[in-house]
Amino acid sequence: MDARAGATIARSELIRHLHERFEGEPHVLAAWLGGSDASGRVDEFSDVDLQLIAEDAAVERCFDDLHRFAEELAPIEVRFRLPEPTWHGFSQEFLRLERCDPNHVIDFLVIPASTPPERRFLEPERHGTARVLFDRGDWLAAPALDRDAQSRQIRRRLEVLRATFGLHAPLVTRSAARGLDVEAQAFYQRFGLGTLVELLRMRHAPERFDFGLRYLDRDLPADDYALVRELAFPQDGPDCARMLERVRARVRAELEALDRGDWSV
Repeated sequence: MDARAGATIARSELIRHLHERFEGEPHVLAAWLGGSDASGRVDEFSDVDLQLIAEDAAVERCFDDLHRFAEELAPIEVRFRLPEPTWHGFSQEFLRLERCDPNHVIDFLVIPASTPPERRFLEPERHGTARVLFDRGDWLAAPALDRDAQSRQIRRRLEVLRATFGLHAPLVTRSAARGLDVEAQAFYQRFGLGTLVELLRMRHAPERFDFGLRYLDRDLPADDYALVRELAFPQDGPDCARMLERVRARVRAELEALDRGDWSV
């Protein structure tokens, strides 16, 4: 009988096992949990955002370690390695074990030691407070957010939104008029509601202006979050067109308030 067979593996046990195993590998310089653990929002649905800093030459070895350590607990049910280069430039894999809750996917990221501190996803304003598993030096010291650089990014994005919102809004009404409900919904979410959410984030949570629909319940004032929820679920194409008019009015109001100096970036 397989010694690994038995009861479901708890999330805490999965973390403890990986912590202990990686801490025993000298080429791994630091390990921490991000995501829900860093933001203080862990619940029974949370995955395991495990991040390492490793010697540059040992990045691939860390993935071999992960597979070996994981299979000490249970067979690997599914895994997916992001094609490289990834959007963030680091190696990343998603892995799920048999006997684990399907929600408890391991989101595994390895950052080479030569990476500058400001690129390690450790700014508390954006990523929360890392739950440190171990740190063999000062690898996980949280860098200060470069607010000037962030403001420049926001200003560039604002210019794009000013130019494109009016251009793209007719895609919603045109699709609705043609009876293409699914197409109208896609355009509405991307160019209508998506634009409004970006502006509200720039105003109320500029550190995470580019986080889309994630964390809105904590990043927006209660009334604005309620508005987004109300606008998020149009029933069909004509409803998309009706809601777009409300979105258009609020986008206009936010841009006018920005120009008056009611808020700034």
